[in-house]
Amino acid sequence: MRFPVSVICALLFAQSAPAFAALGAAAGPAAGAPQAQADAARAKASARVTSYSGYTVSEVVEPSGTTVREYIGADNVVFAVSWQGPSMPNLQQLLGSYADQYVAAASEPHPGRRAVAIQSDQLVLRSGGHMRSFAGNAYVPALLPQGVTPDNIR
Repeated sequence: MRFPVSVICALLFAQSAPAFAALGAAAGPAAGAPQAQADAARAKASARVTSYSGYTVSEVVEPSGTTVREYIGADNVVFAVSWQGPSMPNLQQLLGSYADQYVAAASEPHPGRRAVAIQSDQLVLRSGGHMRSFAGNAYVPALLPQGVTPDNIR
């Protein structure tokens, strides 16, 4: 049985993509530099972890040049994600169980540009852009740590 070259390439790319924790899920055994550095080494991307009062931001620059940030609360749960760059990150992976809401919103007709916005008690998401310039963020309002506002998610 022969596989098309595109399928093989897609499988190889999927293995080389950075491993992010999904929105609303545990960030892993450690939300600090060792995990982010391991993810970055595996993806040949650069990583940086910054701690703030009550949360940590894990930032990875993908090989495509897109910057993806995970906002991790003191309870080690990802409460928000954001992205900005020349290509869209794997939103299925970033949004986890919230991805279905994004897919439903993105499939609805949108006038003008293909911006997607979701505003609910369960998920707040903004995503938009055009070729070579995409940006967006998503957060779970119930998971925002005390003192963290949506303005902190960039």
